[in-house]
Amino acid sequence: MLGIIASLLLLFLVTDRSQASIHSGPSAINDLKHSPDFIIVGGGTAGSVVANRLSENPNVTVLVLEAGISNAGILNIEVPFYCVQASPQTSVDWNFTTVPQPALNNRSVAYPRGFVLGGSSSTNYMFYTRGTRDDYDRIANVTEDEGWSWDHLFPYMLKSERWTAPSDGHNTTGQFDPSVHGSSGINSVALSGFPSDIDSRVIAATKEVTGMPFNLDMNSGNPLGIGWKQDTAANGLRSSAATSYLAPNFINRPNLHVVLNTRVTRVLSHKDASSFTTVEYITAQGNRSTITAGKEVILSAGAVGTPHILLHSGIGDAHALSKLGIRPVHNLPSVGQNLTDHPALHTLWLVNSTNTYETLKRNATVAAAALAEWTQSKQGPLVTGPGSHIGWARVSGNDSTIFDNTADSSAGPTSPHFELIFAPGSLGPPHRLET
Repeated sequence: MLGIIASLLLLFLVTDRSQASIHSGPSAINDLKHSPDFIIVGGGTAGSVVANRLSENPNVTVLVLEAGISNAGILNIEVPFYCVQASPQTSVDWNFTTVPQPALNNRSVAYPRGFVLGGSSSTNYMFYTRGTRDDYDRIANVTEDEGWSWDHLFPYMLKSERWTAPSDGHNTTGQFDPSVHGSSGINSVALSGFPSDIDSRVIAATKEVTGMPFNLDMNSGNPLGIGWKQDTAANGLRSSAATSYLAPNFINRPNLHVVLNTRVTRVLSHKDASSFTTVEYITAQGNRSTITAGKEVILSAGAVGTPHILLHSGIGDAHALSKLGIRPVHNLPSVGQNLTDHPALHTLWLVNSTNTYETLKRNATVAAAALAEWTQSKQGPLVTGPGSHIGWARVSGNDSTIFDNTADSSAGPTSPHFELIFAPGSLGPPHRLET
């Protein structure tokens, strides 16, 4: 009940102005005064950024079609600590599951994807993690385009970032490298704003454990080692693609329109199938309609959503599509293939302490006090996501024999094989605070 009341208060505080060009459903499409030049399918991590950049030109009209709901006023999204409760299997998650995985004894597991404005940037754990120098340089090598290299992209990483002091205002000297961060960008990044009892122990371990040295900044291009975690957060609130790139000063542009609760089902081509400028969408009542862009349709529906739309549009493996009763429009066998992702495993220990996440999650009195502190001052244990440190490492020694029969897929010597998250408690909630 406390979470619901606080959520209603947050909704009350959202002004009409900040939602001026965000529409709740597809009926708003018919009210547009002009046909859009660009239609962006998906208002997530990529779509929000593209919408922001395109609408900088006042001479074009941009329409974003987002399948999910608004991110505003949802505690599990706005409160950093509640990020572990935002997904999976919630109202802001697509609720995908994998096919049976042979390496997991044929179990199917949840595959969370954000079903909300901001996409997965509104529901993830907020870890601000750049790729390694080797990652970007490999992309440049494969594409034969130096524009994708670390040296060429690094200035844009700085340009997009707004480094922010942690919520508690503590001295951050020795916890990050200012030279690899920007201060005037759009996306907010900050260190943890609430200390943990294990912080000093984690740092001490870097002097004791071979192969896990202290790393001043994990986002320098070489993340190997253990360092202080950086969050996409500011002033005790999550920073997402929606809160940053679709902030009120951007969403109020008269040429930018965002329509929520609108599921795009297909892109449609002209007679020669050489261009696709029309999208088909479905309303909450199940009615199908279409809208055509004057210039381009941009698919940014995510790693699962984009190929799903393409396949339903007849763009994919022609033989496989025909077997499913879908008329092939363009034979492109790679669509919907080659997706890989990493597993996440929880390793738990029993500790002789009550100063852990378990007290915060299971003691109603403590939880209510923490929420009240966050609501009133944006201070306390809820201002940060899980843990204060992360570690990146490569397998070595006897463990490296796994590459005797399997190729090392890492991009190079600075690209890690695994990540460690150090947190004073389990990350899975005993129950979810749906709001």
